[in-house]
Amino acid sequence: MNHHDLEHVHPPLPQLGEEVELFLETPAREGLLLYEKDGELHKKPLERAQGGLRVRVAVHASPFRYLFRLPQGFLGSHGLEKTLPRYDRFFHLLAGPLPPAWALGAVYYQIFPDRFRQGRPELAPKEGAWRLLGRPIRRKAWHEPPGPEGAWEFYGGDLYGVLEALPHLEALGVEVLYLTPIFQSPSSHRYDTEDYLRVDPHLGGEEALAALYRALEARGMRLILDGVFNHVGATHPWFQRALKDPQSPERGMFTFYPEGTYASFWGVKSMPKLDYASPLTQERFVWGKEAPIRHWMGYAHGWRLDVAHSLGEGGTNRKNARWLRALARAAKEARPDALVIGELSYDTIPTLRAHTLDGAMHYAGFAHPVMEWLSGQDVHGERVSVEAQAAWAALWDHYQALPLQVRHAMYTLLSSHDIPRALWRLGGDVERFKLAYALLFAFPGSPAIYYGDEIGLSQPNPPTEWRGDPYCRAPFPWDEGAWNREVLAFLKRLVRLKKTHPALRLGGLLPLEAPPGVLAFRRRHGGKEVWAYFAPQGVRLRLPRGVDLLSGEEVFGEVEVHHLLFQPLD
Repeated sequence: MNHHDLEHVHPPLPQLGEEVELFLETPAREGLLLYEKDGELHKKPLERAQGGLRVRVAVHASPFRYLFRLPQGFLGSHGLEKTLPRYDRFFHLLAGPLPPAWALGAVYYQIFPDRFRQGRPELAPKEGAWRLLGRPIRRKAWHEPPGPEGAWEFYGGDLYGVLEALPHLEALGVEVLYLTPIFQSPSSHRYDTEDYLRVDPHLGGEEALAALYRALEARGMRLILDGVFNHVGATHPWFQRALKDPQSPERGMFTFYPEGTYASFWGVKSMPKLDYASPLTQERFVWGKEAPIRHWMGYAHGWRLDVAHSLGEGGTNRKNARWLRALARAAKEARPDALVIGELSYDTIPTLRAHTLDGAMHYAGFAHPVMEWLSGQDVHGERVSVEAQAAWAALWDHYQALPLQVRHAMYTLLSSHDIPRALWRLGGDVERFKLAYALLFAFPGSPAIYYGDEIGLSQPNPPTEWRGDPYCRAPFPWDEGAWNREVLAFLKRLVRLKKTHPALRLGGLLPLEAPPGVLAFRRRHGGKEVWAYFAPQGVRLRLPRGVDLLSGEEVFGEVEVHHLLFQPLD
């Protein structure tokens, strides 16, 4: 077996120019390191070491691209190949700034603040308190299901409610909270910001954020905020000045077209798109002391950048990598241990290899193929036929292509505020839902629980009306009689395993042979392995002596399972 992953890089988070030791688990007794430098391929001989081969080399560039030349062929990110592969199949190693060590394999919990918990009822907006796009907002009772006008519907959740719920989250084992936007906005989703330097008073304002931050710090937990820096709300004073006065300094912050229209997020005119070619946009969002990405680093540990794949110049995503990199560096200048991940909804690899962000929401490389396999429908509700091996091929391909340090910082998910909840997509099948979550926690990356998934929260819309938003944003039911205790206990076990088992936390990923219809893989760390099997229809396996990590029981010989996290004892 030939194996090379993050655990074989020392130090794993190097600075530019720093020398690292690269180790390769291999039976080979000789070989070469090939690495790209200044357009040429350079060579260094590998030295024998216990269990494999090693070499020391300076990380002269980021990404640093390399592979191993062995007697059998060339070993790069996608395995052993007989001929020299393209550079995109080399291993990619990044140099600092890098994901902070605390973020690797961390367990997330995503909260949509208006729908999670109400701490102070007097903060909630009143019925018709203002108009959004010409229509009055609505105040809904906590027990009411969300309707089709999600942006207008307010339930009154706030940051004090999140503070009150910390015992529940701590008991679940959560390490990082990710809050969708909290800054002053006219809608309940708050992706249409009108003041980046003011926490929405209906959420409790800056006082509530500070109290939440202190409470999280006291518990050793962390907080990630949602940075909506691709666009602003149409009610933002900057846009209003730009709209009304073509001579205003703010005019250049946005892209106006000759016919009088302007660039916006997905053509939604209530969300005008920022133009990062503008020096004023750059000053207010990147370089300036009061740029929100810097300003709030005293109250949070990092950011998730909304629609990060779209951000750029001239109403497009031109120079996207440059500005993502600049935003991430700005956050890290204000807080060196900050984490900055992005909503990269499609292929994350080109952006992450360009040394921009610390990671991304793992839609294309995890959520989409897994849920297509398990539900038979894609994220848009179209019927698909994805077999276990096809799902595994997608997961494996994305994992191999990622830079080594980013592999464990990926925000890996099944449900979110933008896509249908996993339990709803699975038709309420709790066993298949548990299998999906077992797969999530067994896979490399930072697993994310969407609020309510841990107690079996679903959606009120029928399967014939295929939508996530706004129905995936139902209020959290705090009546524990409505909770699925079986699901809650199961997720607690998964969280505990992710936090305590080295192979599940930081182990590399390797293929594992399995019968047809079974998605299987190995996690390996320090020479120890966990074998993971997932079979929606059930499967009979013959195993050596080992431990079922979810039950804690020893198993040997033939077993029938739908999902299994197995640690061999030999």
